[in-house]
Amino acid sequence: MKVIAIGSGHQVKRINDWNVSFATVVGVNNTWRATDKWDHLMYAGDYPKKLLAELKAQKKSHQAIHSREGETGFKKSYVGMAKMPWEQARIYLGLPIYFGVTYWILHHLKPTHIGYLGFDMNYTPSADGSTAAYGIGHDMKTRGIPDPLWQFKNVPEYIAMENPYQTLIERLKIHKGSTELVNLSDDPDTMLPWHQITLDEFQKL
Repeated sequence: MKVIAIGSGHQVKRINDWNVSFATVVGVNNTWRATDKWDHLMYAGDYPKKLLAELKAQKKSHQAIHSREGETGFKKSYVGMAKMPWEQARIYLGLPIYFGVTYWILHHLKPTHIGYLGFDMNYTPSADGSTAAYGIGHDMKTRGIPDPLWQFKNVPEYIAMENPYQTLIERLKIHKGSTELVNLSDDPDTMLPWHQITLDEFQKL
């Protein structure tokens, strides 16, 4: 089973021109504002109620949304993958939503491959000032800094690490098992360490 995980980075819009019928598509938070090509979408506990209402009104019958709680929530996937209580697991495996969606996919869908799009963590503003596919990111509006960078600079456990992002990536390499991770973005400044391949190459894996 192949999964395409989509974030809110600028490159996610490319999926609108792709035939992704061979894969299950999993989005997070505001990706639905950039594309309707998703099967599952998980949203954070602090997701704005107004946007959540819009999401629920627009979603199609085959699409499922998941919060932190419940049998299909990402709280369960963190706890299940880390074998730790929730408050410890979320820090250990990674607070950034990239890690949240990855562990959700690994735990609930158990794919053979995950291809990422829109998760480059490249926050360089486009010509119109937007930092995400849908405009200026909520984190940039409220804090002036992307969530992952804020978390790495403010969460005590991450402050104590020499390189928190690399530490979390190394933990992911262990917990992913035999699942192959690749990057479907062609952003040369991506922060993801996975091999960059085309959609056609991904389909043939």
